[in-house]
Amino acid sequence: MKKYLFYLQSLFKNKKSIFLFGLFFAFAITLKEVINLSYNNFQIFSYGSIDFWQGINPYSDWHHLNAKGKPLDVFIYLPVFSILFTPFALLPSWLGAFCWNFFTYSMFYLSIFNLPSNYHFKDKKFIFFISCLLLFATQLSMQFNPLVVAFFLFSYTLLEKNRSFLAILLLLLSGFMKVYGIFQLAMLLLYPKFWKNVIYTLFVSLGFLLLPLIRFTPNELIIYYESWIVAITQHSEMGRFYSMYRPIFYLNSSINEYASIISIAVLLLLCVLLLFKIKTFQKSFPHRAQFLGILMSWLILFGLSSELHTYVIAMVGYAIWYVTIEKTKTDKILLWINFFLLAVFPIDIICPTVISKFILGELHLGVIVFFITWVLMIYKTFGNYSAKV
Repeated sequence: MKKYLFYLQSLFKNKKSIFLFGLFFAFAITLKEVINLSYNNFQIFSYGSIDFWQGINPYSDWHHLNAKGKPLDVFIYLPVFSILFTPFALLPSWLGAFCWNFFTYSMFYLSIFNLPSNYHFKDKKFIFFISCLLLFATQLSMQFNPLVVAFFLFSYTLLEKNRSFLAILLLLLSGFMKVYGIFQLAMLLLYPKFWKNVIYTLFVSLGFLLLPLIRFTPNELIIYYESWIVAITQHSEMGRFYSMYRPIFYLNSSINEYASIISIAVLLLLCVLLLFKIKTFQKSFPHRAQFLGILMSWLILFGLSSELHTYVIAMVGYAIWYVTIEKTKTDKILLWINFFLLAVFPIDIICPTVISKFILGELHLGVIVFFITWVLMIYKTFGNYSAKV
């Protein structure tokens, strides 16, 4: 597999060839889904957006069927998502599906290749190619995950360029569409004018929170948000998903009641560790990048609804961390083990389903190995280890 990556790195020597490579797969994947009428997630997004404008609460009044006449899964995105998804929802569904996947792919690509100049071109290629299988998997489901990555990376790049307001705007836009971006606010500790950025955050958050008032009254909006919270709570059952809670759930299902508390506690602990070395991280570009990688990995590893394709977010974070460290043999071995478990094994045409279900679903090796890797990431980042960039 190392030869596979080396071949790709040498074959694609410029941004254009890399972009077209990914665009071809985005087209082929979308074409397959459109022909098979299996683009369910796009239909969920579309109906959620249409419901919003029609004054229907998609969290409590959801009765939509897919193109094959079968019930669609629940809609759990926030109302800001419904507003911004409207242009795609207004298109014919087949055309909207193509536009959506082209858009999410393009944003994913641009966010990586517009990372700060501290990252060499070969580093950006590495980040792209190590995560591209997961990218294509999430595009097969037409998910929002590539945009989550894009929002994280664009916001991070803007913070590095001291354009904090735009960075906050993007990360809160992400957060008010699918929560994830909210947690990137922890990165503000690493940049100048912290309290000014906090004020920006409060005002922008208020704006996004009240944006749905363009369609609902204040009382209706409160009910809308309350029903969203109920839908999220009912959707989170740890045995269904691929977080670190999965193996624990099969030993003791009561973890379901405490998972959210544990996840927030772990994040707070990370922030406490950060505060102990805050000056080092504020002055060091590699340390800031490594904390971003740890944060993006935490997001999925401790997520309440992490699916296999959401690991594109964690893998990009892991890759960013990886290119900024002095690598040991252990680091290299763990990288490729994680690549196989998280990116290769879930692909049916590469690994038979019966094997992947056993390895990932019953032995839980994917989340266990990545958890071990994540602990090592923290140990090396906060320990006295030299950084590369």
